[in-house]
Formats: sequence, structure tokens, C-alpha cells
Amino acid sequence: MDATQKYLVDLLLEIDTICKKYDIQYFIDYGTTLGAIRHEGFIPWDDDIDINMTEENYYKWVEACKKELDPKKRVYCDNRLDRDFPGTFGRYIDVESIRISSNFAFWKPICGQCIDVFYFLELPGDPVKKQEKIDMYFAYDEYANHSYRHFRYKTDKQMEYYNSYKEMEKRIGREKTLEKIESQLFNQHYDDCDTYISVSARKFGPTSISPKSFYDDVYYADFEGHKFPISARYAESLTYYYGYDWNIYPAHKKHHSKMSHTGISCDDYVSDYMRVIDEKQLKEERKKAKDIQVEEGYLIGKHLDLIHEKLGKLQKLKIEKKLKELGVNVLDLCDASSPEKLATLDGIFSDYYSKQMMSSIRYWENYLDIGDDNFYGAMYNMLYTRNDLTSAIKLYKVRNANDFHPDEKFNRLYGLVGAACDIKAAMVYKDYEKASALIAEAVKNYPYSKEIKLFNIEIKVIEKDFETAEKLINEFMKDEPENDRCKKALGDIAFFKGDKETADKYYDDVMKNSNDGLLHLDIRKKRGA
Repeated sequence: MDATQKYLVDLLLEIDTICKKYDIQYFIDYGTTLGAIRHEGFIPWDDDIDINMTEENYYKWVEACKKELDPKKRVYCDNRLDRDFPGTFGRYIDVESIRISSNFAFWKPICGQCIDVFYFLELPGDPVKKQEKIDMYFAYDEYANHSYRHFRYKTDKQMEYYNSYKEMEKRIGREKTLEKIESQLFNQHYDDCDTYISVSARKFGPTSISPKSFYDDVYYADFEGHKFPISARYAESLTYYYGYDWNIYPAHKKHHSKMSHTGISCDDYVSDYMRVIDEKQLKEERKKAKDIQVEEGYLIGKHLDLIHEKLGKLQKLKIEKKLKELGVNVLDLCDASSPEKLATLDGIFSDYYSKQMMSSIRYWENYLDIGDDNFYGAMYNMLYTRNDLTSAIKLYKVRNANDFHPDEKFNRLYGLVGAACDIKAAMVYKDYEKASALIAEAVKNYPYSKEIKLFNIEIKVIEKDFETAEKLINEFMKDEPENDRCKKALGDIAFFKGDKETADKYYDDVMKNSNDGLLHLDIRKKRGA
């Protein structure tokens, strides 16, 4: 850990002490959970800790902070406690330090070193009522703060709510408007609740919407030498938030803070520049800028809808032209037993992937309509040729957000994703008996899936069936001689046989060339055993 990370762990231990004293259940979450499982601590380049809790526990937390915190040292803020605070989520802040970033606001508490505190609101189970609450909350989240536009895209309904809040403010004032909206959103309970929305409403990064079942049970994970609570269904939640390949180190390594300094207090830092700032004028200008940003984002979204519609038509024409030139039918190419057909399929859809997977299009949930048969071909290729389940899931989510009614053949194809996710979860939880049964079934249903083949290799090694494992590895590595999971499996076979020299050779290769964090973690544990 670097100095900032060590400091954050100390703050988290303070939170943990308060929560234990007042019987408050919380979870370290999002990137912090990812770090706990992939690294048993911080993601190395991360400088942020997130925690989450249910709304009931959150109110207990707020009251506990009022009793426990010395305001000269620590404060707790959220938008309902401090209307100038920039979001509906909260922050546990050390006011004896500063944490500087280009987008931090000017007032005193916000610039201290901190831990973000999110909490869950219940959503109704009925789909129509659920969407109504989501739209209302997304509009409220933008209205309640004047600092940040959380995401550009707004649906017509969300803008309708947002504008109605501004009109209400003209009649009854901002504070009463906020109180009225909050009475409809907060402290609401539904017998049929199966989904939470977590404050604040993010469109980038982990989604704000998550299954309630993720947080029914607790697991205590290792994090920098301490045990902290996470979701007991962490494998499923990490897949949901970060994609199937959450165990892979990303090319882009996100940093939150520009600088942290524990030797200067918030008061000293803020007072130094507030001498030359007109606070009232700044707040007025900030509010105007926020309204312009929200309206601008809405209009940009409407224009992008039209652009993406035309882009989809263009992609469909390109795909159909390629198919016609080759004299083939897209469904006939969906044959995993034929490497030649899969290679042809990959060439047909490579340009479509580059357009549909552009971040702006995915975040806007715009589906480039290439026709259902072509979409089936694109998904088939993603799963069988590229073995890219994360991208396949993203494609499906975008398509599913646009009134998609999949047929039987598509449901069977996408069943491969469900099978792989279930197997991965069982393997991560070390429930090898369940994993073995799931793998055996998947091998029968999806015999050509590379992902299922790799799982089959890994379970055979765990079961000490080395002869079968080595045979499967040799077959797989004919096509992919540098596959890191196969090399790790060969290293494990040597490790279990007591051949440390051979094991180290394979492990060194994996540690040097693989970006799979779980492989790295397991190798470190074996070497430290």
C-alpha cells in the first residue's frame, strides 16, 4: 500500500468500529470488493474505498455519526444533511487532511480524505412501477445537486420529471420541492421488491441498479490484512458490475485523486482560496451551468438516437453485402465444428463490433439494428470464435434494452453465457463438486466452447485427474499454444506432483505474460504455502 491507501484503511477501520458498536450491517463494494477478491487488498493503482448498506442501516449510520464523530476531526455529509453537497451518496470525511482533485467542489468538508458511502433504495417488483421510480430517482439525482452532471443521456420521462421539479421550485421553493420528492423516494418499502437502486445514479462505471439478492448474506473477505464484509454472492455481483472477465487487469487503470496530503487541514486549504471567490455568485453560476448541461445532454442524446438508427442501417447493408458476395447464409456459418466457417463469420462482423461496442453507443443503449438473424450470428461468433463473454453480455444487454424477443435458438445460444457464469462462480467459491457437475453438463451441451473446455481442464487438475487434464491441454494448445490458463494448469500439475522446478517455469511465464489477476493470486498463494 502507498500512504494514501494506508490512510484509507485506517478510515475504514474507524467506520467498521462504529458499525459494530451500533449493529450496522455494511458492505465494502464495487472496486473495493474487486480488489478484495482479485488482490486481497486494494487494486494496486486504486486510491478509493466504497461502502454500501441498506437504507434501514443507513439511517442508523447517520445517527451513529452524530453521536460518535468529533467535527474537528471527522464529518459525515450527504445531500440531505448538507444541501450544498454534490450528490445523494455520502462521504465519511477526515477534515484534518485534504484530498485534491480537479472536480472537487470548493466548500470545506468535501476536500478532506474520505470514503464514499452509498446506500440502497427499494424498487417495486412491478416492471412499470419500477421504471417509474428509476426515472424519478435519476431526475431527482440531477436536480438535487448543482455540481456534477452524472450522465448525459436522459429519457423523455426523466426530463419530464426534471423539468417538473424546476417548475415546482418556482411555486414552493427549492427546499420544499426537495422534501416533497424525497418523501416519495426515500423510506419506501415494497413487499415485491427484488431490485435496489443505489445512490447516486451512475450511468458510467457500475450500474446503480442491482438485484436485491446480492446483499441478502455476508462474506468476510481479506483486505490488506483485515476482514471486511462483502456480498456473499461476490462472484455474481462482480460479473454484474464489471463483466464476465472481472478477473482480468484492465488496460486503462483508473485513478481518482490528483494528490492527497495528510498534513494540511480542510480549513487551511479552503480558506486560502475562498478569500478571492464570491461564494454566492459561484453557487448561482453553478446552478445555471448545471441546467444547461442537463438540457444539452438531453438534446445530444436525441440527436445520437437518429445517428445510431442510420448507423445500424448502414451496418446491416454492409453485412448483407458481404454475405451476398460470399454466397452464404449467416445461420449456415454458425457452425462451431468448422474453424473455416467461424473465421468467415468473424470477418463479416468485425466492423459491426467496432461500431456497436463503442462506449458512447453502449452507454446510450442504442442497438444498431442489423436484423435478428445477423445479431444471432454476431453473438455466435463472439461466444465461439472470440470466446469473449463480457462483450457478448454487453451486446445482449444493449439489444435487450430495445424490445428484444429472443427465439428458442437464441435462448439456447445465450444459455452458454449462463452456464459459464454459473461454473465460474462455483469455481471462485471453491464449490468444486457443484462446478464438476455443471462442467459435465456444459461439455455435453456446448462441446465446442473454448471457455467450457478451459473449465474442464481446470476441474480435472483440481480432481487430480492429471492424465485427462494433460490430454485436454495438448488438444487445446494446438490452436492456442500460449494460452495462460493452460500454462497455469500445467504448472499446477507439476506443483501437485512435487516438481517445483517445472511448476516454477510455468508459473513464471504466467506471472510475466498473463493479465489474469486470479491466476496471479493463486500462484502467489501456492508459492507462499
